[in-house]
Amino acid sequence: MKRTYTLLSIMLFLSIAFILSGCEETTSGGSGAIDIGRAEPKIIDSMLAVSVVDDRPSDITDTFDSELDDKVFLWILWDNIDTGHQVEVNWISPDDDLEDPPYHSEKITISSTTGEKITWFYIDAPTGGLSGERFASGYWIVEIYLDDLFERGHLFYME
Repeated sequence: MKRTYTLLSIMLFLSIAFILSGCEETTSGGSGAIDIGRAEPKIIDSMLAVSVVDDRPSDITDTFDSELDDKVFLWILWDNIDTGHQVEVNWISPDDDLEDPPYHSEKITISSTTGEKITWFYIDAPTGGLSGERFASGYWIVEIYLDDLFERGHLFYME
C-alpha cells in the first residue's frame, strides 16, 4: 500500500510539473558556430559606392540616384587569397524575375602573392534609349561568389 502511495505521489508530481511547464510562454531562436580554416579565402569587407578612387571606395552608400549616378561600384577586400580563385558577381535588377538571367554578371580570376586582394566591380547606367534610359528604380541585389560558393550579398536602392 505504501508503494502505491509513493507511485501515486510521483505521478501527481510529474503531472503538476508537466501542466505548469506547459503554461509558460515559449520563445524561438538559436545559434551556431563553426571553426574556419585559417587559410580559407574570405571577404574581410565589401561595400557599395558611387566611385573608387585610389583603389578605395568613395561616397559609400546603399542608396543611389538614377538621375545623378551613372555607375554603381562594389568594392571587396579579400584575405587568404593565393592562386587561381574565381570571383563571380551578379547584379540583379528589380525588373528581373527569379528565372531571368542577372542584369549583369562578371567573372574574373584573382590571385595574390601577399594573401590580400582588393577587387571592384561596377555596372553602368543603361544607355542608348530615346527616353534617356536610367537604372530601374527599386531594390537591387548584388551577389558575390568565390569558386562557385556564395560569399555575400548586398541590397541597395535606386531612386
